[in-house]
Amino acid sequence: MPLILVTIFCLLLSACGPPSDPLENKIKELVINIEEDSDNPALYYELGKAYIQNKKYNSAYGELVKAIRLKKDYGEAYREKGIALFYLKKYSDAEKALQKSFKLNPSQKDIATDLGSIFIATGNIKKSLQLLKYAKRKNSNMHVVFNNMGAAHAEIGRNKEALDYWEKALKLHPLMTEVHINMGVVYERMGKKKKAMASYKKALKQDNNNTLAHYNLGILHAKNNDIAKAVESWEKAYKRDSKDAKTLTNLGWAYEKLGKKEKALGKILKAIQIEPFNSKNHYAAGRIQSDLGNYEKAIKSLEQSLKLDPEFGDGYYRLGIIYDNLNQGNNAISNILIAEIVYHKSKKMELFKKMGIKLQSLFQKYQLRRKDFNTLQLPETLQYYDINKKPKRIRTSREK
Repeated sequence: MPLILVTIFCLLLSACGPPSDPLENKIKELVINIEEDSDNPALYYELGKAYIQNKKYNSAYGELVKAIRLKKDYGEAYREKGIALFYLKKYSDAEKALQKSFKLNPSQKDIATDLGSIFIATGNIKKSLQLLKYAKRKNSNMHVVFNNMGAAHAEIGRNKEALDYWEKALKLHPLMTEVHINMGVVYERMGKKKKAMASYKKALKQDNNNTLAHYNLGILHAKNNDIAKAVESWEKAYKRDSKDAKTLTNLGWAYEKLGKKEKALGKILKAIQIEPFNSKNHYAAGRIQSDLGNYEKAIKSLEQSLKLDPEFGDGYYRLGIIYDNLNQGNNAISNILIAEIVYHKSKKMELFKKMGIKLQSLFQKYQLRRKDFNTLQLPETLQYYDINKKPKRIRTSREK
């Protein structure tokens, strides 16, 4: 199971400040005021803003929708709605809300920054840079602009320029945790592991509850082959965000590396609960269940993996091994045959040859031959693939 490196940079929106101490009291007060004055759009707007500050983005979105329902031309509410949607990773809807806000109130100078953030997240770096350059001339929150300019440049591989922008952001706002994380990601890409680790540790010194900093520090430890430290970092990330499937997947990988297979399986099964359509996690669960001798559960996990990804050769191979352990020759050979086709189609020739050697031993063990499987049921995408067919040779006009 491969490690997953977070390469999505921390983006900032200029409307969101840090949570204030009396925030919970403010929220309670607004809820009471709404009960007494349920037709006041400003109250829903203020409650939505408070929820954004408190990082309760679903709640914020709900209140801002109510504000807009009561006041159709509420530009500020559209703005905050867009911000809530951004943090919910609904970037297309966030863009629409911010564009609507800008149309209703063109004097809002920070919207260019926020739209720039969305275009980075959706991969439209050219448009993002255009907006951020405009924001540089107009925006008062220059530390936010510099952070996002750095992220945009890093996305297109201009790492030195990205680092320069982040240094500028830190000069204006030395306590920007996100900037240190972003710098860590770029240093890591550049192969400067010591600088990357220092950046993540700076981020954690400022905010020990930052999930992404703990997660990325774990990635770095794993790359340094210090699996125990990677586990320590990922457990801290998991403690702070128990709904992040990537953290659970990596914890499963790490515990398996350490030989703690029961613990590894528990993490992978939790990841599956969060992301039920991730074929590789089902495969990982099946592989570990097989290693633990629970073949019945392993078969179910692997079959689910292949249902989600019918051309996953490792899944067929592992199923074949399990059926061989159960002395079910036909099922064992059938799955290895499909794995052979998948590896050939994906041009993984070493694995293709390995399947051929495995099949020879299975044919001999169960006294069967290839022709006994001429009616083998293949996944739809493989039904017309012929591993014996030679590719067409296209001649040039200079050949006779």
